[in-house]
Formats: sequence, structure tokens, C-alpha cells
Amino acid sequence: MKGSKRIAFIGDSLTEYFDWQNRFPEYEVMNLGIAGETVEGLLGRIDRIISSIKNPDCIFLMTGINNIAMEDFDILESYKKIVSELSSKFKDAVIVVQSILPVNLHWIDSGVIKAINRKLKDIAHEFNAEYLDVFSFFVNAHGRSEDSYLLDDGVHLSDAGYDAWAKVVEGFLKD
Repeated sequence: MKGSKRIAFIGDSLTEYFDWQNRFPEYEVMNLGIAGETVEGLLGRIDRIISSIKNPDCIFLMTGINNIAMEDFDILESYKKIVSELSSKFKDAVIVVQSILPVNLHWIDSGVIKAINRKLKDIAHEFNAEYLDVFSFFVNAHGRSEDSYLLDDGVHLSDAGYDAWAKVVEGFLKD
């Protein structure tokens, strides 16, 4: 990935609430995160997203936690359409499907997120996209979410959480 100049981050509040440009000053960064957005919401604005991204080298996608928090696990068809659209419109860009992060919400079993992430990996491969496992960097040795990475709401990221995520992205960009 060395030499890339333009990267875009697409997703929900987890994406929106971080200053990706400040973290990656050597790149021209677009942050296309929208708080509260579901997978279907992102699919609904995919044409606007596509028209706003100019000659990207790399596009990072992470969405789905808002659906899961509402116990809506039927996101894969919409997710597949998003990846298909991005892959077909940006043939020269690296599309990166990022895993959904763990949460600390009592009604959500991390096994559900792991199962969806396995399917997201399959979707990435189906469209010749990359899959970036961020989830495994956010759990401790017992497979539970790393509390220091999450705010008290159990979903949004602390500064330490954003630092961990950014380091995973940085490692990908350096490869």
C-alpha cells in the first residue's frame, strides 16, 4: 500500500468521530462517517458517497454495529451490495472491509459479531476486496472487549480505542 495518496473512511459514528486526517497527515483523507447510520442507510447514500470520492487509492469500510445494537442481524445482503458498488466503481482502489468491533452491551453476544465478521470476510473475498480484522485487536485474552478501548456506553471508542484501530490501519497501509 506504500505510495497511496488518497484514502476514504466510510461508516457510522465510530468512523465519523475520529480525525483520520490528523492521524494520517501524509494522505489526503475523506471521512464519510455518519453517526447513527445503519448498513441500509449507508447503502441508501452509496451513490452520493461514490460521487464524492475522487480517485481513491484505498477505501476503508466499517458499518453494522448500529444494526446489531438494534438486534437486526440481517445485514449481509445490503453489505454485499455496498461492497459490490464500491468495487465496480473504483476498480483501481483497494477496498478494505473492516471487521465490526466488539461492544460491551449485555444483550449482544460477541459470538454474533464474530459470525457476522466471518461472513464479511467472505464478502470481501467475493469482490476481491481486502478484509481487515480489527476485532481481534479489541478483545482481551478471554475474548471479551477491552474495556479501556470503549467509552461507558459500551459502543463508542475511547482515545485508546481509536489509537488501537489507527495502528491496525497504519499496519495495513504500510504493507
